[in-house]
Amino acid sequence: MTPATQRFLVRDSLAVVSLTAITLVLFAVTLFLFRSFEARRANLAKYWANEGLAALQTNQPAKAVTAYRTALVYAPGERKDELMLAEALGKAGSIDESFNYFTGLWETQPGDGLINLEMARLAAKQRNPQDAINFYRAAIYGTWEGDAIERRRTARLELARYLIQQRHLVQAKTELLVAGGNAPDLPDLDITLGGLLEQVNDPSDALTYYQKAVRDRPHDADALGQAGRVAYGLGKYSQARGWLERAVREQPDNEKYAALLAQSERILQLIPGENLPVRERVNRILAARTIAKQRMSGCAALAGDLTARWAGPDGTASASALRNDPDRQKSVLQLAWDTEIAASRQCGAPTGDDALLLLLARPSAQTEETGH
Repeated sequence: MTPATQRFLVRDSLAVVSLTAITLVLFAVTLFLFRSFEARRANLAKYWANEGLAALQTNQPAKAVTAYRTALVYAPGERKDELMLAEALGKAGSIDESFNYFTGLWETQPGDGLINLEMARLAAKQRNPQDAINFYRAAIYGTWEGDAIERRRTARLELARYLIQQRHLVQAKTELLVAGGNAPDLPDLDITLGGLLEQVNDPSDALTYYQKAVRDRPHDADALGQAGRVAYGLGKYSQARGWLERAVREQPDNEKYAALLAQSERILQLIPGENLPVRERVNRILAARTIAKQRMSGCAALAGDLTARWAGPDGTASASALRNDPDRQKSVLQLAWDTEIAASRQCGAPTGDDALLLLLARPSAQTEETGH
């Protein structure tokens, strides 16, 4: 090999090495810049997502929409940011746009619990009750991240509230009983269930949940007071008094509970229970008759049959005549009840003892405790 050839080969080798080195350096620089750019994009996406969350937490949904849109420019397709943008749109009043956005997300994950829950809320705002109910049910049985049991129960309670709002009380009651049946012993939840069951006209089950709350938190004035109030409404006056006494002990300045306790105590003094000694029962029947007669005297609109009955044996029988005549006892008591009912219709709502006698006169009050 000639010296010229050798010089040529050395020169070419050096050129190749130089080009390779330059290429590697350029590659390294490009890779560094690319990674730096990607890191910058990721940081910006995170920054704007945090801005959106802060805006939502401070009730600035329009600002949140802008922030999440910006975050998605830097991180396209980021599921969490897409969900938050759809939620922010709804809170900002862009209901249709939010619904359409969630629809796109729902089409890719129709079993997602959170997406179905948001779709239910939006359908409710769009006044599409059947769609809302369907989406709520899909949310309840959908997939959830985190504590799925708790999230499903929360969705079921939200559905129950919506059904109450739509006046579908029977369906709402079913959802509430299912939610309660699958729930752990949580006093706050029991109180919530009690309140909702009252709204669906189910005070008996409501009382059951208030009792559970009292069992788990025996010094909770709210649970005690609610249990006492519902028991009073159900005609369970002895139980009501017990719970209300405890509620007042825990919260002496609660005038509502104190007033209801006083009424419970008074109505227990008036009830002519059949389990009482005969003398005591007759005395209470006569006391009820006296109260009703005063109500009769103050209500000029009452006349006719009632006047005749008051002039007859039921209105005039003595204590000694009643003691050995159970049928007459019931007849005298019925005269008092009928008078209070008629007076409430003709002369307005009663007060004091008349109001308590009217409670006892209702068909729903005919329990073992009231004795009629």
